[in-house]
Amino acid sequence: MDAAVAEGSHVIIRMPSDNAKIVCVKAQETIELGKFGSFKGSALIGAPYGHTYEIEKGGAIRPHRQLAFDDADITEANNREIVDDTRSQRLTFEEIEALKARSLAGDVTAQEIISTLTENNEAFAKKTEFSKSKYIRRKEKKFMKCFVPLETTVYNLCSHFFRANPAKIRGIRADTLSQMLSLANVYAAARVLAVDDAQGMVVGALLSRIADGGSVYAIHDGDVHNYDIIRYMNLAPEGRDRLRTLPWSKLDHEMEPFTEQLAENASEQDVLGRERRMRAHARLAETLDTLRGGEFDALVVSTNYNPTSVLKRLVPLLGGSRALVVYDQCKEPLVEAFTWLRASPDFLNVQLTESWLREYQVLPSRTHPLMNMSGGGGFVLSAIRLAPGQ
Repeated sequence: MDAAVAEGSHVIIRMPSDNAKIVCVKAQETIELGKFGSFKGSALIGAPYGHTYEIEKGGAIRPHRQLAFDDADITEANNREIVDDTRSQRLTFEEIEALKARSLAGDVTAQEIISTLTENNEAFAKKTEFSKSKYIRRKEKKFMKCFVPLETTVYNLCSHFFRANPAKIRGIRADTLSQMLSLANVYAAARVLAVDDAQGMVVGALLSRIADGGSVYAIHDGDVHNYDIIRYMNLAPEGRDRLRTLPWSKLDHEMEPFTEQLAENASEQDVLGRERRMRAHARLAETLDTLRGGEFDALVVSTNYNPTSVLKRLVPLLGGSRALVVYDQCKEPLVEAFTWLRASPDFLNVQLTESWLREYQVLPSRTHPLMNMSGGGGFVLSAIRLAPGQ
């Protein structure tokens, strides 16, 4: 059974233009999609992910079946004699703009607009069936008031931010992230040490892999981490509890006993504040004890700092026969670390690889690489640390 949208969950809304936005679905709020319309959040609650929905007048939604290229018949016809320019459209610019205005008001459906455009296009009837499908698909992207809700999985979030704001996640592509998880051998009960300057993309992926008994210890800049992406993942409370964070500045911190005392006339707020600080003190002490105990099952790094300095500081905390993985958008920061690992007798299988991906359109008799693809997915450095004494 398909997963369904829940109240208060974050959802990726993909629009006909292939643009997407992340929204928090609340029953009493309206979700705005610009020119594609708006609908009530209550209409989406309980709806399955991955289906296409059309927005109706009044904010309701209904399932919609999109035309697929597979529906087009394969024929021997071609478009050699067609000159498809503005002169082939009998509708004037003013008439088309009037249709758009009526569509925004909800008085005309997208199908009616597309039918009007095709009926008044002299070149449309001469096109092959596949060309007609492509033409209709382009018009649907402009006029169709529909959307697809996508679950905020690690893959969907990584793909969304790679297209919308790659700098936010340091240009990590979904296939690169999957390689990092595989090379690090992250399993359900693993204890993973991480450095993530990609606003939580790496930490979120690690949390998605571990389960009961597993944990992620993440080291970050500043007093409070900036793992913004984790809040979109709809993690259960027990999933968030598997994350422990520590600022770089506290890595060598020496803990003192908690000795704060309350005054005789302390207020309720004073009591609550002391209890909060005592819990924070105990949590920090526990995190430091675990970190200094070492023997982590994996080390995964995506940092803005020099990778070599980060590895020299954290590798002693990695267990024997365990993997380390370092990601960077550019090769140059990783070359120094690669040289250091290769020169050390403490590491095996040191590799520096570039992620490469080619996307294909796969259709009957029409399989070919896509025209627009990403230029690069970054570089990954990996190695296995030998157990001390081997």
